[in-house]
Amino acid sequence: MSGYEFDNPKLPLCANENIKMKYMGDQDIKTPSVPCGNSKNEAKLTLGQKIDYRRELILRRRHIVDTEFTLAMIGIILMVVETELFITYGMEKVSIASITLKTIISATTVILLICICLNYYTAAKIKMLDAGLKEWHMAMSTWNWFGLALELLICSIHPFPGDVRLPYLSPDGVSHTVSLDAVLSIVMVARLYLVAKFAVVHSVLLTDTSIYSIGALSKVKINTLFVFRAAMRNRPGQLLLLVMISTFVVNTWAMRACELYYERKNYNKNSYIESMWLIAITFLTVGYGDRTPQSYCGRYISIVTGAMGVITTALLVAIIARYLQQTRSEKYVFNFVSRLQIVYRKKTAAANAIKAVLRLQILRRYGDEFKGEIRKYEDKLKKALQEIKSAKEDMDHIGDDAVGILDVAHSVDKIVNELDRKFAEDKENRERMQIIDHRLDSIETKLNSLCDLMSQKSK
Repeated sequence: MSGYEFDNPKLPLCANENIKMKYMGDQDIKTPSVPCGNSKNEAKLTLGQKIDYRRELILRRRHIVDTEFTLAMIGIILMVVETELFITYGMEKVSIASITLKTIISATTVILLICICLNYYTAAKIKMLDAGLKEWHMAMSTWNWFGLALELLICSIHPFPGDVRLPYLSPDGVSHTVSLDAVLSIVMVARLYLVAKFAVVHSVLLTDTSIYSIGALSKVKINTLFVFRAAMRNRPGQLLLLVMISTFVVNTWAMRACELYYERKNYNKNSYIESMWLIAITFLTVGYGDRTPQSYCGRYISIVTGAMGVITTALLVAIIARYLQQTRSEKYVFNFVSRLQIVYRKKTAAANAIKAVLRLQILRRYGDEFKGEIRKYEDKLKKALQEIKSAKEDMDHIGDDAVGILDVAHSVDKIVNELDRKFAEDKENRERMQIIDHRLDSIETKLNSLCDLMSQKSK
């Protein structure tokens, strides 16, 4: 089988001297070293070596992601500082301060791109170790290469040193030149996706090796989506609030930066308060129309804000619906109370029917003298009978939604476990009965031999 080899227990341990295999008798046995850095030898490691090497790779990937997150945050903070100096204080793009800040941003970007490549390389090494492959590139799928290229493209965008200007035609038809840094700075904010990656690698769901083993046995991928779903299940309110606040703050700054880059004269109109109002009504999909973006960049930010508002609203509705849903205990209590109310309603209707029948018998003795009263009590009798029928139907359907599929599965599992326990006890009882029968047979044999011996002596 090309690319795959089974574990060989006769192979020596890794080159690391700290790794020791402990056997019975409390002896530490050292074996000749094997260079673990070579990918051809990594497929020949023993199970203990693979576990240790995999733990080392996961720790290395965590450090790489920490470096990515730090570099991305440094770059974004410096970009915000440079943009605010240009917008608020009118700092020139060719000034020493601007060029220095952009140079540092470019340096952090280069290191960030290298860390992204190292992160994918380490992830491929982990996959290679899990699958028993000989080369790391064999573990890279098409989607992995596409993700690497996409991350490199997103993180490579940043404002470059200097002042690059392009002709711009506003929606109002006014033509002038604007700096390219506006678009580059806004797109650079997309590096915030590394916050999610940072949270994922530090999540308990990924730091615990037992969860990886359970996921591998269950064929479940422990990735970012899995961690997000777990967070939405454990702390949905906190996570949704964090997403809403982050979206509001980031898009407010992006909207203000876009508008002031392209409309420098309208500083008061594009203040933080006005931008916050525009982002709020766009995020909530209200759109009063009193405030609209005046640039194409601002319109793009509005579209992104509206889309995120719709997604967040859908998540909020799902969370509220889950909170409003009754638990199993609440359903049982509600059904019990409902049954009591239906029984009381049924008894009341039956009593009304009996009273109506007795009243009709009394009135009909007088003939046609009380026709109005007779018709009145006939209607009451029909209404009481209809109420009894309705109560009976409600009683039949009241428990349909009380037990769900999970409850049925749990009950079936309990029944199966109880049957297994009973079968085990029955098997144990049968074995005991067989032992008792065997002992009784031996006792009977001994008694027969004793009787024969006594009879011989009597003769």
